[in-house]
Amino acid sequence: MSGWRRFVLVLTLAMLAAGGGCAAQDATPDTGWRVGTSSRSVLPTVDGGHGYAAPERLPPDADADDPGVFAAQFDQGPITVGNGKDNAHWVRDDLRVRTLALQRTGSDQVVVIAAADVYMVFRPDAEELRRMVREVLPAPLRDRVEVMVHATHNHHGPDTAFAVNAEWYRFFLEQARDAVREAVERLEPATLRVAEGTHYFGGSDLSGLRVFDPTLGVLQARATDGRVIATVVNWANHPESTLNWSPPRDRIAAACRTLAWDETACDAQGRYLTADFPGALARWLGRRLGGEVIYINGAIGAMASPLDVPAWEVGDRAPVGNGYTVPPNATPPGSAGRDFLVRNFRKAILVGEQLGVAVEGLLRDTVPLEPTRLEVRHQAFFTRMSNIGFRKLAVVDAQTGRPGLGFKVGELFTCPSTGPKTAATCQDDGRATEEDPVMGPIRTGDHTRTTVSLLRVGDLTFGFLPGEVPGELVIGLPRGIRRTPEHWADEAPAAHASPDRIATPGYVKRMLPGTWRWAVGLGNDELGYILPLADFRVLCVADRLGAPGTCARLHAAGVIDYPDAVSGARCKALTDAPSGVEALPEGSAREAVIGSCRYGQALGRAEGHYEETNAVGWDAAADMMTAVSTLTGSSDRAQINERFDGYHHRHPPPEP
Repeated sequence: MSGWRRFVLVLTLAMLAAGGGCAAQDATPDTGWRVGTSSRSVLPTVDGGHGYAAPERLPPDADADDPGVFAAQFDQGPITVGNGKDNAHWVRDDLRVRTLALQRTGSDQVVVIAAADVYMVFRPDAEELRRMVREVLPAPLRDRVEVMVHATHNHHGPDTAFAVNAEWYRFFLEQARDAVREAVERLEPATLRVAEGTHYFGGSDLSGLRVFDPTLGVLQARATDGRVIATVVNWANHPESTLNWSPPRDRIAAACRTLAWDETACDAQGRYLTADFPGALARWLGRRLGGEVIYINGAIGAMASPLDVPAWEVGDRAPVGNGYTVPPNATPPGSAGRDFLVRNFRKAILVGEQLGVAVEGLLRDTVPLEPTRLEVRHQAFFTRMSNIGFRKLAVVDAQTGRPGLGFKVGELFTCPSTGPKTAATCQDDGRATEEDPVMGPIRTGDHTRTTVSLLRVGDLTFGFLPGEVPGELVIGLPRGIRRTPEHWADEAPAAHASPDRIATPGYVKRMLPGTWRWAVGLGNDELGYILPLADFRVLCVADRLGAPGTCARLHAAGVIDYPDAVSGARCKALTDAPSGVEALPEGSAREAVIGSCRYGQALGRAEGHYEETNAVGWDAAADMMTAVSTLTGSSDRAQINERFDGYHHRHPPPEP
């Protein structure tokens, strides 16, 4: 930090301690709030900077197929794309970390939201960012600035999970650190206004139980001169508009020659960097409103997505309508054909821009957010890591000192099977490993520790949830789900619990305090998909580890619950109370059930149940909801939200 910036920050703190704050010194009206923002690019660098990806060098938004600026190599070395491939070489648009600092006038507490266009940020890595922030803050501020970390879950940024480039990740943390520090330095008197509505275009639920949370929340901060400081947008959708899509080869032919790739194998699929629709939203609103635009994702788990959801070029002849019904005169994104499910960059642009249009509409009806409170509270909890694959990835590499998951090494614990799981009853495994006959070395600990956090800004509450949480656990089950369950079942309902019999441990928004209640997915951590136990299925591995056809025979004999899977409830019961194993038939049948519960999540998926392979465990939903209940003091575990209609792309709302 420069000496001048440090001086300004210390002076600000001194004036706050004197009770007047900056407003009293310069006669600026006291609004009750102080707000500051900043953002930094987190793209990998070339020749020490980001000039190679300057805005004027990037493709125009109208171009549906151009993967962007070509980079033969990055300063940080090979970059794997999150949910993509190794060796990224194209940059379609910028990736940024954006920060919003909030403070009540006269208080010395500052809360900063840091939202990044990356795949995920695990708890140990968020803690490392907080440590780095404390290093650059003046001593009086180090314990007074609380940083809340959020990843938009961008599927086309550098991998922050499985194939992490350590040099780039350190750069990312440094950029985030500097953005946090600068947002605190820029605190100024501001007004906050809030609004909430619904939005459907480009987002829906694609899982077995289709419950899409369409809530669109908008928080805007304006300076006393009317200037927009920041616009915060909360919605729920995976940034994966172009997932598994290949840009046309003629757009990358020259780059492939530079890389000496065989022309017939030249393919940019999964090798470009883009912020997807949150980036398009930020550019759209930034041009029209000014200030920072900070996108915060909501209930995206299992799974809110733009994939297989129609989109079209919106205009007077083809209005947005209800967001799902394609108008007769519409054309697909960037195309004159009739494929409205097409995946290309233009689709991401349209989803982002129409989200921006909806935000602008809500901004006409905002109400003031009074400075009644600014507080953060946390509730830590332990949950079983039943996915043995995660324990495998948590092993520390002796050469690099890093795990196979994330950047910094995480803690794992050994906890009792039943009863309280607390800091007193759970023991840190000290990074110890054990040898598994199927997986090889795995971490000894079979539980992880994470946190649910509440950020209250006046009468607005952000619930920071540590993973990808589905709509039914956030906004609740639709009110008509028991009467007309077919509206919320996917095309293969036998592969999932029937919607009229699904059970959940409650839903978050019913428990949160405040007038406005917004969920923040991937908030301060990432446990993967957090799924209700009632629809949790673990692959039967007997066919793979034993004789083919074993799983079907076990199901026919009533030993397992489904032809290809054991229910999460059965696995939980056997794991929590191992004596229950004695009720299973002796011999290979017993071994098949026990082996499936141990290895099923790591070795494959049951029909229609991809999510379990990326879920930390079958206890996560119940444990998370208990933490929310403890934090809020609410014991209301109602499952159905009588105020929620539950529309999605196969059960669309009426035309406006």
